[in-house]
Amino acid sequence: MYSRRAFRRSVVTNVVIGLVGLMWVHQAGQRAEACGGFFCSATPINQTAEQIIFHKDGNNVTAIVMIQYQGPAEDFSWVVPVPGIPDLALSSSMLFSSFEPATRPQFNLDVERIGCPIPPIFFDAGGVPLSPAADGGSAGGAPQEVQVLQQLTVGPFDIQIVNSQNPDALAQWLVDNNYDLSDRGRDLIAPYVEMGMNFVALRLQKDSDVGDIQPLKMRYVTDRPMIPIKLTAVAAEPDMGIIVWLFGPARAVPLNFLHVEVNYARLNWFLGTFGGYSSYQQLVTEAMNEAGGQGFATDYAARDSSLREQLPDAATLREFLDERRAESDAARALVNLGRNLTFPQATMRSLFAAALPLPEGESLFAYGNANRLRALFSDAELEAARGSILDALKTSVLDPYEDSLTIFDGDPYITRMYTTLSPEEMTLDPVFSFNADLAGQQLARNAKLRINCLVEPPEWELELGEGTGRDGEIVLRGTGDQPFAVPEEVTRQSAVKATQWLRESGQPEAVTTNTFGTVVVGDPINILATLCGLFTLPFFAATMFGIGWMRHRLRSKHQ
Repeated sequence: MYSRRAFRRSVVTNVVIGLVGLMWVHQAGQRAEACGGFFCSATPINQTAEQIIFHKDGNNVTAIVMIQYQGPAEDFSWVVPVPGIPDLALSSSMLFSSFEPATRPQFNLDVERIGCPIPPIFFDAGGVPLSPAADGGSAGGAPQEVQVLQQLTVGPFDIQIVNSQNPDALAQWLVDNNYDLSDRGRDLIAPYVEMGMNFVALRLQKDSDVGDIQPLKMRYVTDRPMIPIKLTAVAAEPDMGIIVWLFGPARAVPLNFLHVEVNYARLNWFLGTFGGYSSYQQLVTEAMNEAGGQGFATDYAARDSSLREQLPDAATLREFLDERRAESDAARALVNLGRNLTFPQATMRSLFAAALPLPEGESLFAYGNANRLRALFSDAELEAARGSILDALKTSVLDPYEDSLTIFDGDPYITRMYTTLSPEEMTLDPVFSFNADLAGQQLARNAKLRINCLVEPPEWELELGEGTGRDGEIVLRGTGDQPFAVPEEVTRQSAVKATQWLRESGQPEAVTTNTFGTVVVGDPINILATLCGLFTLPFFAATMFGIGWMRHRLRSKHQ
């Protein structure tokens, strides 16, 4: 879904609905923090999934989308079909970088050891049609030209909202405006043209850099949120991850994609919390492929006002900026500013590079060294840079971030769904709605591993717990050392527990339901010996007691 003009100049690569985004993973953040801030690395933040937020209020839908891009700023372009003429504004990467971890499924393994030594710690502990708006498209005949309905500037973007009822005319307009089409470009655009949708086309302003790219907030009128995933097929990677959040009156559901419940026996519970999430993503991928490639799993579904409290506090950040503005030493203020990892690091690098361009051969570490800054720049240059960076952070990052937090107003129900799609599976645009009859899905998935070291070899079993939908079910049992990977016997099971259709009311309609027995792993002889061992000693004792009692009775008789 994200534009990759560095690899393929294609409008299909750039045509997106807002499910595009960056995953601000912990690894990148930890590496930066270890050496003091964004200046430790110019490497782009790792990305693991496309991301979009939908907020539904009546027929008003707000879509906040991350725009992923790698390549020269002059080649950047982004196009998305929308119903009607949307209200456009900037959002902030801070919303995604904080909200994604706060709603990420957690995998907790409770280990109960009986007579076992405490082991060393090796890992962390811890279809449905879309109804376009009334003003979407022009009435009457089919004009051959493309209409530019609106031109505006939003942050670093120059934006045009265009409409045409002729796919060929729109394709030609895109080519003429440097949105180069692939061979399939016209065919992929056509369905959205026929639906009467408009297209938001944007480019970076001439004086803007790739680091200035920010999420876009679009507000429009439609019956149901929809992701035009078909446009992504040409440029998408195999098994592309997609995370979608929906804020609305009740739990969100996919209407024309299956709802897929995964088989949690297949999860690698032994990797810890972060490793468990990685295992979960792979499990979802396998489950979606088994289910036919068009489905969503529900990561989380609840009405939880505390989620907003887990996001960065805008007032605290404003206070931080004010403190940096009041700091007596401009060089020291800039260093302290760069060490704040809450602000988007790509944006910080861009702002510093624009305000204080480093001499050739100078490393980014200079931004983290006050003495080096003083050696490279004059006091006046440092003071001017501090003012421009602080002003830009307020207007282009903090203000949009605070404005985007309004999606939490009114205590909405929040649903997070996840899927992976390959290009050949992107033949249907997922449409979403809400169902007040469905129960929620908690963040935590729990399991218990019991290990009994009082027998030789040790016995162990894995029991699924709350959040998995299989609370109390023993899915794995074995002898010897506990596994640190999913046993091969378990991987032979289906990755799918169940597939269902979810509607706008009522309970799920089952499509497939799989049941699984307890998998026993280890040496069958050892298991048999262990089971026999449970009875050998008491049986022997009872036998000896019986023989002794009989001898006593016989002696008594003879006497």
